[in-house]
Amino acid sequence: MIRYLLTLLLLLSFANAKYYNTNPLIERGIDPQILNLAVTIYKQDVAYQLNVTHRQTTGVEQKVEKFKLLYDPFKKYGIDIRIEVAKDDVKRYNKSDIKKVLDEMMGMQSYLQSEKLYKQESIEYLGQENGIDVIRFSFDLENIPRELKYFHALQGKVYIKNRVLQKIEVTNFKSFKFQGIDVEHYKQRLLFSQLIGASGYLLKSTSLSISGKRDALPYSSFFEGDFSSYWSEKKSAITLKDKNYKVEDKRIAYETINVNLDRMFPIYGQEVRKMGYDLPKPFGVSFINMYQQTRFYMTGISLDKVNGNDSIGDISKFFQEDTKYENSTYAALVKADMWVLPFLNFSLLVGGTSTATDINLDICLVPSLGCTTGDIMIPINTNSLLYGAGATIGGGIGNFFASVDFQYMISYTKSAEVETQINIITPIFGYYFQNLGLRLFGGGMYEDLKEEVGFKGRLDSGTEIEGTINLKAEKWAGTIGTQYAFTRHWEGNLLGAYGKDFQNLSLVITYRW
Repeated sequence: MIRYLLTLLLLLSFANAKYYNTNPLIERGIDPQILNLAVTIYKQDVAYQLNVTHRQTTGVEQKVEKFKLLYDPFKKYGIDIRIEVAKDDVKRYNKSDIKKVLDEMMGMQSYLQSEKLYKQESIEYLGQENGIDVIRFSFDLENIPRELKYFHALQGKVYIKNRVLQKIEVTNFKSFKFQGIDVEHYKQRLLFSQLIGASGYLLKSTSLSISGKRDALPYSSFFEGDFSSYWSEKKSAITLKDKNYKVEDKRIAYETINVNLDRMFPIYGQEVRKMGYDLPKPFGVSFINMYQQTRFYMTGISLDKVNGNDSIGDISKFFQEDTKYENSTYAALVKADMWVLPFLNFSLLVGGTSTATDINLDICLVPSLGCTTGDIMIPINTNSLLYGAGATIGGGIGNFFASVDFQYMISYTKSAEVETQINIITPIFGYYFQNLGLRLFGGGMYEDLKEEVGFKGRLDSGTEIEGTINLKAEKWAGTIGTQYAFTRHWEGNLLGAYGKDFQNLSLVITYRW
């Protein structure tokens, strides 16, 4: 009896088995990658012209815009998006704002190179509506940048008739905020057509309808785009089976608005962009605030002058190992940098530092008789000029990145006629949370300061002394930090280092262009 029941349960398990490795799109001869177009229409690997009409209503105010959008993925510097506006209407548009939007759009496409902007496991066959197969899917927010974070409120449906893709529709299942709009209803529609003389699909039209509230006023926006032409890298026309092509009115003159990405720097940047990598703007200016505490231990000391007269020289035997040289430094710096190669950055920096130093002398008064000790503290406050140069080598795979930063700096203290050379090496490794625009990283910091320091001071008795201290300290510290991109031009960086003998905290605000 038990054997019979087990056999029956086994048969039932086969009858109810669901094969998760099947895909209802693949079963109907459709590549699931086409779902990426629901996030960005710039994932089609062909060039095209899109004729756009945009109608917008805020309260009782209405606005209508018409323009042509030209997309070309074959440019030597990568993706190119241009806007063409009728010359008679161009004065109605702010060219600077349009260029800013184009720059952001082209930059964002590099973040959308993932093979899957949708969740593979979310693809689900729902059944038929009027003889049309309906398949549902949702979006992978880990691969969608924060500029499109509203996709968390959206889901898509694919409509297929007789194994032929008809359309994709994306709607919202909850309200959300987008560019100051409280969106209540969102509907995007992508209509497809098969190619003449080739397999596969291309878009023939697209539309987007949004309604809700803006500044407490009723708001609606309707975007409609007609793909009027497609062409290949060899400029050959690509035609669609069921597309009615309209004859363009040649009497209308257009003005082109675009962003020039064909730049000299970084060298080989165009080739890297075409591979799908986003690169930072080549030039940057950073404003740096840094605070550091440092502790050195004395290895030798010489007393060169007392009250201005030559003195006895090396007096190391009179001091214990606990003699310390401690300082707190605040620095305000400006750094200019340039990406010469996609993986190589050079920089120059200049600024000032304010340093408060305590020299704690742990004195052994009579070494030959066993030490009787006493402490002398010599406080020194100085202001210094800091300048130097640096280089950074960096790169990444996917959302993981790594870099090594080299800095060579000179600190010059005029009041003491002291020049200190500083070498800093900072290797880091981190992860980019694309949907947040946030990078987290950790690593180490190697700091090599000049280990011989001159000093001047006055004892409690009024005696003025001048000499040289030889120092040693642990050179490595661990680091942790974060970087946040506010826009394509502005970013902030916070870095902390903690080690046995030095601690460091720096805040950097950078503008790139």
